[in-house]
Amino acid sequence: MKRNTGCNSQHGCPPQLQCDEAKTIRVDCDSDAFHPYGNTLKYPVADIPVALSEVELQVEVESDIYLPTAAKEIKHMRRNVSLTQCKAIRSAMDYKKVKLYISGVVHKNIQYVEQCSGVLKDFSVDVPFTCSQAVKVFNYPDYEHLSQKNTVYERRFIDNKGHGADRCTSGAFTYEYYNEPIECKLLASFVNDLDLYKDFDSWGRFSRITEKMEVGLFFKLLQTQQVNLGSSYPSKEYEESSSSSSSSSSSSSAEAGYDMESQPKSMRDRMSELHKHYEG
Repeated sequence: MKRNTGCNSQHGCPPQLQCDEAKTIRVDCDSDAFHPYGNTLKYPVADIPVALSEVELQVEVESDIYLPTAAKEIKHMRRNVSLTQCKAIRSAMDYKKVKLYISGVVHKNIQYVEQCSGVLKDFSVDVPFTCSQAVKVFNYPDYEHLSQKNTVYERRFIDNKGHGADRCTSGAFTYEYYNEPIECKLLASFVNDLDLYKDFDSWGRFSRITEKMEVGLFFKLLQTQQVNLGSSYPSKEYEESSSSSSSSSSSSSAEAGYDMESQPKSMRDRMSELHKHYEG
């Protein structure tokens, strides 16, 4: 009997059926970074995932999609974005940045008709993209410790005659560190595309779609770090002094023309702006 690999089985959700893959013509990308924020924890020291930065990455993709049969009209097209790779490494040129290596696919489900009447055709295709980008971090990654796998210090022993080293006995000292990797957590995505229909036949049906897509990725960079949280809880005297000076500082900032728009935006602010823009 065939083993049950459905979602209700003990093996979890099975992999999705592999679809055709489009030919990517060109990929360009741009990025921006946002400061992270979070809740205050109680205990002074902990190993926790530290948010290094929240990143907005724009990927521009051009691709050709070939339909299995000629289409008269596209009825519906569904788009889903997923990442196949998100690797980050601390930059050796700028400690305030990390280098990102992103790969993913835009899965498109296309429904179309061939004639004025008839069955509705269903076709799925994956549009792959790859991008590398340096992005700014606001909480710095832990200092990277490099390992030495070749012999650093060699142990030699005197031979039985006391005339030199014993060639039958030796030893060495090597070391290696295990650094915490920088992880990616995808928060949201969007696809903004333009479809150009090409390769028309004598009946006015097309079989190729040239797509120009703007793919927006919103994700968080995380690294597990040992964090000293004691400084997050200031003393009572400090709280009293800061509260007494808050009113005066707020009034002085208003007199000085303090602009809230000049402060760095959060990821949620940016996503809210995009949502309102497309809602009109």
